[in-house]
Amino acid sequence: MNNIKYYLALERRLGDYVLIDISKLDIARTNVENDIAAIDSFTCHYSESEIKESIIRSNMASNYIDGNLKVISDAKHNLRILSKVEYNVIMDIQNNNEVIDREFKNKIFGAYKKCVEHTFSDKEFIKRLLDDFKEILNTDDKDSMFRKIGELPYRKGRSIYFYIYDEYKRKLEASKRILEKTSDND
Repeated sequence: MNNIKYYLALERRLGDYVLIDISKLDIARTNVENDIAAIDSFTCHYSESEIKESIIRSNMASNYIDGNLKVISDAKHNLRILSKVEYNVIMDIQNNNEVIDREFKNKIFGAYKKCVEHTFSDKEFIKRLLDDFKEILNTDDKDSMFRKIGELPYRKGRSIYFYIYDEYKRKLEASKRILEKTSDND
């Protein structure tokens, strides 16, 4: 049984955190359990600035407000928050009609493979998961791809979603730089 407790926190500097009681924020509609999925379910509805503004209105952590929002645990995990921005981009990737190019698919497969190999020990099970995932990637069925990632333990799937988000942003930034260079040459 996983008894790790997770908390929303503000990090003023490396290792210097203040925990945020989400239930005391004016934007919280319900109590949020000390579970990473529950915290993500809350934070994905707000941008970091909206959460920080609520912290200010709630008179909490004023000395830390310029810090970074994090999710930390009693097991010393220090994780990114899943804000509205990341969540919306991930949902856009899943729901748009663009086909994911081969290079991006290979990167996603590599991230999935790494998570599977670090999570499971049964070689046959790992092979079956990887074969199934590779087949899904070859069909361009993004719903099935995201569903398959969602079948992993929550933190592992979460790390792949962030990887997809980061790679997508890198790809967009590279495209933007290319467009800027071509427009500069005109």
